[in-house]
Amino acid sequence: MSGRQRDPIWDALDLHFGPVRTNSERGRRNLAVKELREAGASPEEIRVAYLWCDKNFTTFTEMALVSHFGRAQHSNVKPVESPLSIVRRMADGR
Repeated sequence: MSGRQRDPIWDALDLHFGPVRTNSERGRRNLAVKELREAGASPEEIRVAYLWCDKNFTTFTEMALVSHFGRAQHSNVKPVESPLSIVRRMADGR
């Protein structure tokens, strides 16, 4: 295990786009993280932007998400309930 502190923005991109495997991917991911950090992005806002991009584009990259980040925050995309939340709600009989 690395002694490096977790980065919630990097982790959010990892969750949606998967881990980087090449130096080129790492460079693009670092640039996206830098710009999202400058925008004050939270993991939840990154999820909203990902959902917006997924709804509006066939394929897209982290940099496309960054390019449309502000627009996505002002859209009417409704957050999707996580599978874990659905299972918990069903277990509670709701």
